[in-house]
Amino acid sequence: MLQNKKVVAIVPAYNEAPRISRVLDTLCKVSFIDQVVVVDDGSRDETWRVASAYPVVLLRHPKNSGKAKALVNAIRKIPDADIYLFIDADLINLREEHLYSLASPLAIHPFLDMTIGVFKGGRESSDLAQKLFPILNGQRAVRGEWIRNLPDFSWCRFGVEVFITRYARQFEGNIEMIPLWGISHYHKEEKYGPFLGLYHRIKMYLEIFKTYLLFEKKIKNAPQIIPEAEKESEEYARL
Repeated sequence: MLQNKKVVAIVPAYNEAPRISRVLDTLCKVSFIDQVVVVDDGSRDETWRVASAYPVVLLRHPKNSGKAKALVNAIRKIPDADIYLFIDADLINLREEHLYSLASPLAIHPFLDMTIGVFKGGRESSDLAQKLFPILNGQRAVRGEWIRNLPDFSWCRFGVEVFITRYARQFEGNIEMIPLWGISHYHKEEKYGPFLGLYHRIKMYLEIFKTYLLFEKKIKNAPQIIPEAEKESEEYARL
């Protein structure tokens, strides 16, 4: 069923050189994924060099602009996907069945706009966080037409999952939660050490809180991810 859909996987990455290969090894072997886009969000390590060894579309931000802007720029780079997969660069034990579980419901059920993955049976600490705050999971599949019509959310950095989920719930978007068994990710303290990891964790929570506070203000009169004029020109170019 997914063979009839254009599926694009987007991987935002910031200083993920030691970890991103595990994710790309899986993504680049999946037959139903048509393109993989890696967005190096101003990394100071060799993330871009590692990613460039794979058959991916590589975008590089000159400075760190946040996860949300990485996703928006990737969508604008490839504005005609039927389904976008949002996949973190630091996943542990990502397998093809996880990706299929996220993407296939959108192909089966035309009323669905988004699936959200929920880690289960991986690491206890990750599983507990998923039980408490499932909407913060970054592993998602979104319908292309739906996400391109959202207000530009490039401002919200790590609040992107909160923004998208809240928008869907407020404007009658249809969401399905998908269990992802045996998968997990590296914690910030593992990647950066205890003190710097705590700093990045607090920074992430502040960005999430800021998104909650500014959501209503930011969606008023905000341009769409792909403005209507660009959509029309894209359709005309394909004729």
